[in-house]
Amino acid sequence: MRRIALISDIHGNLTALDTVLADITACGVDELYCLGDLVGYGPDPAGVIDHIRALAIPTIMGNYDSGVGERRGECGCYYATEQAKADGAASYAYTERLVDDEDAAWLAALPHELRFEEDGLRVLLAHGSPRKINEYLLPDRTDEQLARLARAAGADVVCVGHVHVPYHRTLPSADGTIHYVSSGSVGKPKDGDPRACWAELLIGDAGEVSALFHRVAYDIDEVATEMRNAGLPETLITALRTA
Repeated sequence: MRRIALISDIHGNLTALDTVLADITACGVDELYCLGDLVGYGPDPAGVIDHIRALAIPTIMGNYDSGVGERRGECGCYYATEQAKADGAASYAYTERLVDDEDAAWLAALPHELRFEEDGLRVLLAHGSPRKINEYLLPDRTDEQLARLARAAGADVVCVGHVHVPYHRTLPSADGTIHYVSSGSVGKPKDGDPRACWAELLIGDAGEVSALFHRVAYDIDEVATEMRNAGLPETLITALRTA
């Protein structure tokens, strides 16, 4: 049985990251990948980058990493309301200010995907979708849409972040079963559970695929205080507990 830890969407929340990494170690999982979006929204983007770099965790580029790393002035995020847009602008300005040129260059050089094979299964790690870094593969996507994306990408197992909602979808296909695993979010969950989330991908000796989702409580009050002291919007702070 190959056990693989997947983390994603840390979003500057170093406290949540440290808690998740300790939980992964406690669970005895040695293989770890990060599916992107290290920065944005949270109080310590530079600290998250430093930690991921120091541990040499294989990492792919998220849309927020791309925006800050390439100094584009925006993160390629979708905001549904004017309040969300204002919060996003404040977050981006804060994050870009704290990420120095060396870390920005490191973010900009991250790969857009990682691939490996296990017992003939082709596994693809991406941030948004197999075709686009900021495409949202929300749980309401149809089986047909997801299967078509996987076939076009030449993948049997697709692991993504970006939506901040954990799920495992098993799709019937003429070419064999296709699996989608969304890893949830370490630093900014959006599924009604404020605890940090990481996913465990399991590939059995006969090629069977399953996923476990681990929720880990962390000190949200500490992070809220850090965000408030940094001058980040109160609505972003509230979202740590309610989104």
